[in-house]
Amino acid sequence: MININTLDYWNSRFGSGDWENKGGFSQTRAFAESQVPLFGINQDFDGTLCDFGCGAGDAFPVYRDAFPNAKLIGIDFSQSAIDLCIEKYGKIAEFICGDYTKMPKSDIVIASNVFEHLSNDKEIASHIKKKCNTFYIIVPFQEKIILGNEHINSYDLDSFNFLGCRETKVFLSRGWSSFGLSYYYNICLKNIIRIFIGKKLARQRKQIMYIIKNNA
Repeated sequence: MININTLDYWNSRFGSGDWENKGGFSQTRAFAESQVPLFGINQDFDGTLCDFGCGAGDAFPVYRDAFPNAKLIGIDFSQSAIDLCIEKYGKIAEFICGDYTKMPKSDIVIASNVFEHLSNDKEIASHIKKKCNTFYIIVPFQEKIILGNEHINSYDLDSFNFLGCRETKVFLSRGWSSFGLSYYYNICLKNIIRIFIGKKLARQRKQIMYIIKNNA
């Protein structure tokens, strides 16, 4: 499968305004708002929290509100994304342009909706685990992969067992699943039609969080 997630591709998406125009800013924030209550991180946490694949950085206001004493770091391989991060959130976090080999040592690393884009996801996950005490990986759950899409990997409950993952949480997330009027239209009403024409019923899409502790 050809992976379209090249550096040029993402520099173009962030630099051209395409990411913003397609709702990327609000989606990232919605992801963070759904995830923070599931992390189990104390509000008085004062260590280092690193967002790997931070994109345009729109999770950082959520992290700052949730963990006011934490040192926040974002890393992304796209310079266009990092430029946006510094412009918008440079006063509340430090940002690094680089791939996983530039990952700084941190108490906590969060990779939200990143690994489904990566060809060498297992190699990267193994490397990052060595750089932190707790590693949160959040990805779509049991997603059907479509050729030519940005998402090239699908994940289930056991996908990160090789890292010694002992805890997973499957959940609905705004920004990924349908809620409110969108839920009733895209799921409920359309399912009525699907029943009559014999098509498989649609369900809200779920995400999965892997909580990986580094005991080495």
